[in-house]
Amino acid sequence: MEFTKEQQEFVDKLVGEARVKAREVAKTQYDAAQAKAKEDSEKAALAADQKWQELAAKHEARVTELEPLVAEAKAYSKLIDGMLKAKIKEFGDAAKTAVKALPDGMSPLAQLEWLTKNEGLFKGAGDGVGTPQGRKKPPGAKKVEIPKSITSF
Repeated sequence: MEFTKEQQEFVDKLVGEARVKAREVAKTQYDAAQAKAKEDSEKAALAADQKWQELAAKHEARVTELEPLVAEAKAYSKLIDGMLKAKIKEFGDAAKTAVKALPDGMSPLAQLEWLTKNEGLFKGAGDGVGTPQGRKKPPGAKKVEIPKSITSF
């Protein structure tokens, strides 16, 4: 089919207008998609920022909760150090030397526990002339009477 010159011009005009309208629609859709993507990106950034702020608030609350415990731990540490020094002073130079010989990483609490468990090594024995200490009776042990017939020869 062939068109006359006027018909061809009319068809060209219609096609041209359709192309312009299609470009405008495509540009509008593209701009809308760009704006939506930007808005979504901003929302995501705000959400991430709010999570960061929430995390910071939780961290601050935890720090506030732990601060009194830190002060209490420091007070206990001073108390334990004082108790350790008093025990060493009570037991003398041998205890001081023994505590210095303990492993370097041993905490003052562990040193105090060790010293308390081994205090028999440092306490003076008997009359000071080397008389050994008597055996300790276990708790609840009864005194056994030895008949005189066995003790007399």
